[in-house]
Order: sequence, then structure tokens, then C-alpha cells
Amino acid sequence: MTEKTAVIFDIGRYRNADGPGIRTIIFFKGCPLGCKWCCNPFGLSKRKQLIVNPFKCTGCGTCAEECQQGCNAIAADTHRVVVDFSKCILCGACIPPCGVNARSISGEEYTAHALYREASKDRAFYRRGGGGVTLSGGEVLMQWEVASETLRLCRQDGLDCCMETSGYAPWDHLWAVAKYCSTVFMDLKHIDSRKHEELTGVPNGLILENMERLCKELPGVGGRVIIRLPLVPGYNDDEDSVGRAAAFVSKLEHCPELNLLPYHDLGETKYEMMGQEYALSHVESRKKLDPHLQELYALCQLTAPDNRVSLGGDAIAQKG
Repeated sequence: MTEKTAVIFDIGRYRNADGPGIRTIIFFKGCPLGCKWCCNPFGLSKRKQLIVNPFKCTGCGTCAEECQQGCNAIAADTHRVVVDFSKCILCGACIPPCGVNARSISGEEYTAHALYREASKDRAFYRRGGGGVTLSGGEVLMQWEVASETLRLCRQDGLDCCMETSGYAPWDHLWAVAKYCSTVFMDLKHIDSRKHEELTGVPNGLILENMERLCKELPGVGGRVIIRLPLVPGYNDDEDSVGRAAAFVSKLEHCPELNLLPYHDLGETKYEMMGQEYALSHVESRKKLDPHLQELYALCQLTAPDNRVSLGGDAIAQKG
């Protein structure tokens, strides 16, 4: 029988976030949410996509000569390549001739065994620093069968496993992957379901139900949950919303950590590489020492006194 495959858009190595120690992070393509501030837009669609880096492009025009679909043209005023992404059939003809490697196809199919082999290449680094493999996205649970089998193979080989997820999936799919994890990072984009739907395209009822159940069940198999609250200026960083989110987390079983994530705009240029506009180009990044973030941090500590509250996406310590 043919082994199932998942579409992966990146495999990041030697990372020191999204889990303890040095991590290999596998990014799954496709997401049921459409967060306005998404910093990994290559993961939004499950389809493979042409990616063009305008900062590398020299405007030589070779891609326009090679493309039979008329996707690429040289602008008369700027003498730069203009790409009509809607015409692209992903034939890849324009990629090899690009002398500055400005073009690529985002998305490659892997089986669970192939992903396990990719993760195990870094086994020596895991042993030294207590690291392992983290599944991210996009949304891992859109391709949960391959994700689950990947982590089963990794755990069988003694590799530490973590996952980042929105939690927007049937419980059975979430648990099939989460049960192999030492840490599951689960996002809480907004505590109000109507506003959550405005910002992400989906309500938060299923997410909150899964969050409650995961916090109850995962410690029973040796794992922990870290709730991540992205703080986007003008969208979900008001005191009322953050205070209500902290109050919800404070009532979850086994006192999960609440991790506040300051907004950053590092994904903005990726939208241009896909021929899309970034909806939050007017929003400035925030640093941990921002006074408002410090106020929200103090509010969460006060509202959830039994939970560890952290601020920033720094390296994650071992469970303990």
C-alpha cells in the first residue's frame, strides 16, 4: 500500500525555540485559519506555490524568456520582473535559469518515514542539548495522519517531540499527534469568539474545548501544554481581552503556562514573495520592554497567579 504523504514547506534546523534544546522544526503546509498577522504565509495554502524573492531579483529577464505561460514580464518603467502568479502552473521552468536563486517552489511531499529520517539527521545535537523535533505550520493537524506517524517514529527512537497548533481540528486528530509530545504549544488568538472569527476566519468554540481537554489529558501521558497568546496592537492586546484570556487559562487543569508573544512583522516580506499584500503593514513590531506589554504581563500574573506567565518567544526550558 502506498504510504501517505504530507506537503511540507520548510525544515528548519538548529533552532533554539519552540521546544527545549536545539530543535529541528518541520513546517506543514495548509491552515484552516487565516490570521491577519500570520508570519508564515507560505503555510496558509496546502497547495505548492511559486515563490519569488524580489530582493534577489536583478531583472535580467531570463525567467520571462523561459516561461511558456506568460507569468513573467519586464516592467517598462522599473525594468523589474512583474509576476502574474495566477498564470503559474508550477512547471518550474523559470527556476534553474535564475542565476541569483530568486525563485523556488514552496511545498514538497514527504512520507512519515522520510520526515523521521530528516529529523534523525540532527540526533547528535539533540543528545548534547536535550533537543528534538517540533512540528509546526501552517496547521499540523490538517495532515494529522502523517504528523502522528512521524512523531511515533521519532518517539520510538528516543527523540523529544513537540507541536505547535491552533487546536482547530477534531479532538481525535489533535490527540493522535499530541499524545507523542512532551510539549504542545497551543494558540489562543482571541477569547471572544466573534472577534476571533473576524481576525482568523473561524470561531473559537472548538479551540477552547480542545484546549480544556488537552490540558486535562496530556499531563497524564507525561506532556505539558503551553498556551500562547499573540499580542497584536489594536487587535487583541486590550486589557479586557487579555484579562479574560488569562482568567480562562487560570481555570484550566494542571496550570498550563501562559506565554505572551509580542507582535512582529518579520513575515511581511513573504507576502510580496507570493504576490499578495500584508494586511497589517501599518502595525509596528513590539519589544518585550514595551510599557504596554509589561502592563499586560503584570495583569496576567495577577489574574492567573498559579500559572507561570512568560513574555516573549525565547528559548523554552525543559519540562520540570
